[in-house]
Amino acid sequence: MKKLLFLFAIFTFVLSADEDTFNFSTDSIEDISVFYVTPKIINKDTRLVVVMHGRKRNGEEYRDQWIDHAKELNLVVVVPEFSEATFPGVHSYNYGNVFNAEGQKQPKESRLFSIMEPLVKESLKKFKIRSDHWGIYGHGAGAHFVHRYVLYNPQSSHTLAIAANLGWYLTMTDKKWPFGLKNSDITDAMLKDSFDRYFLLMLGMSDVSTKPNTEYVASIFDKVTDQGKHRLERGRNFFNGVLKKSNELDTFLKWGLVEVPTKDGHSNTKQMVPFAAELFYERLK
Repeated sequence: MKKLLFLFAIFTFVLSADEDTFNFSTDSIEDISVFYVTPKIINKDTRLVVVMHGRKRNGEEYRDQWIDHAKELNLVVVVPEFSEATFPGVHSYNYGNVFNAEGQKQPKESRLFSIMEPLVKESLKKFKIRSDHWGIYGHGAGAHFVHRYVLYNPQSSHTLAIAANLGWYLTMTDKKWPFGLKNSDITDAMLKDSFDRYFLLMLGMSDVSTKPNTEYVASIFDKVTDQGKHRLERGRNFFNGVLKKSNELDTFLKWGLVEVPTKDGHSNTKQMVPFAAELFYERLK
């Protein structure tokens, strides 16, 4: 009888342990902590969303922002955490480690983008998710990663990618990388394929600070403000450039832009996440 009660206690714990972590590695990138939340019951309608955290490298906090929405909308949300110690600066994280801080091109298997498909495959298997429809979301520094991910990985299997409130962009201009396509290794063929994948740019209407928020941003602020005076304007300008580029390439564009009626600057939790969660719920069906 005691053994049965013990087994029942373990079983109950497993069913209710819907917020936790697991470790993930690839051949070239090791020991990534992945924070996750699952709905109470995973069924045929459950879908996967990968969330990329911001510059504070706070995966647990970003996971927590999605708890209520994951449970309400039947989403498994996984948040890989990329520490500053292992992935230092914007080149290693925001820019996906395509080039290092010295401008040296990194092999594809060492680029941070390379982790995404294996992580998705592992997550689908781990949580026994029956559909391979999945989405990826990033805010701030995470949105830097996401918008570059869709450009550098046009064959990615994602169903929908959403980037919210970037600071600046890899624009469709001849500006030098990381601010434009020059020396980026992104070809017109890659752009056509990227434009044929569903991507949404989310801009907060109150995200209008005109001051740099880090030392790095201050050091490149002339190049940042060349794209627009604040995040909202820079996002609008970037998307207009995308429209122009898709016309030049004579290709159908599956990208979209939405402006969220926010009131709290650059904040993510109550302003952007609820809208993104609803979009994933509808699009990943």
